[in-house]
Amino acid sequence: MTPRLPLQRYRLFESHDMDEARESVARVFCPHGLTMLRPRTELDACHHSARLHRDVSLNYVQYGPGVQIEPGYLQDFFLLQIPLRGGAEIRCGAQRIDATPSLASLPSPTEPLSMRWADDSPHLIVRLARAALLSRLESMLQAPVRQALVFDLGVPLDNPALAPLVHFIDYLRLTLEASGNALQAGSRLAENAEEYLMSSLLMSAGHNHSRALASDAQRSLLPRAVRRAQDFMAAHADQPLSLADICSEVGCSARALQLAFRQHADQGPMEFLRELRLDRVRAELLVSAASNGGGVREAAEKYGFLHLGHFAAQYRARFGERPSETLARGAVGR
Repeated sequence: MTPRLPLQRYRLFESHDMDEARESVARVFCPHGLTMLRPRTELDACHHSARLHRDVSLNYVQYGPGVQIEPGYLQDFFLLQIPLRGGAEIRCGAQRIDATPSLASLPSPTEPLSMRWADDSPHLIVRLARAALLSRLESMLQAPVRQALVFDLGVPLDNPALAPLVHFIDYLRLTLEASGNALQAGSRLAENAEEYLMSSLLMSAGHNHSRALASDAQRSLLPRAVRRAQDFMAAHADQPLSLADICSEVGCSARALQLAFRQHADQGPMEFLRELRLDRVRAELLVSAASNGGGVREAAEKYGFLHLGHFAAQYRARFGERPSETLARGAVGR
């Protein structure tokens, strides 16, 4: 039995024809040159693409035999390209790397791009709109960005600082593969997922504005800023809040707010928000049971928990029981 490919339910095309493959991939990305590294070999190309909200899509692309890809300038989007096996030689501007499953590439749209994918080197690719990523950076810096955003071309996926980003991308892929309903394009949950993904990328991957983000973290914040952030999250717990939204409300950078939370609350702001939302779900389950209201799925999705399995594990770790047990216990007390 042939194993399922990543994001297979979002298949756009599969083909052995070079021209068809080039034109089909260009519809999602951009016009580009595509040639075989070994002439007279048969292409085995396919492209699967799942959009989250407006500005981010997850893609699976394979060509089979090795290919030379010449996009030139990407212009209006960034690409985080993760080889699932094999590798690729990536040149972008003055930077060059040999990408592997543990070293992704992140070419920037203002630098010329050239790629050589080796034989049997399928990629998982995250496409991020340039305008949206710049807007997210400005929100986190609380200042306009006047210099083009250029990332370090190599993204070491085995770096512990990148673990949350890597896990979140994998989580999104698994959620989309299991059921696209929770992440339907245009939904509030999909919008929240996009914002978190972009903020995580800007916080963890190296780029020419990383120092500006880090320098603000050196400023000392009074506990009052932490309280303001906690109050804001409590008032909007059922809304798709991102770290940038919280920073905008408090008036500081993401690094500074995270540092303040670690110093004064012994946890990060997004950890606080997750625990707050778990508390709200628990309260809703007890009330729902008492009033014969909604179930676990409705309460979980209301507070942004996209994957019921992950949610149930987090819930049990916090409260020592499954969500269904809370619901049943509340029903007994009616």
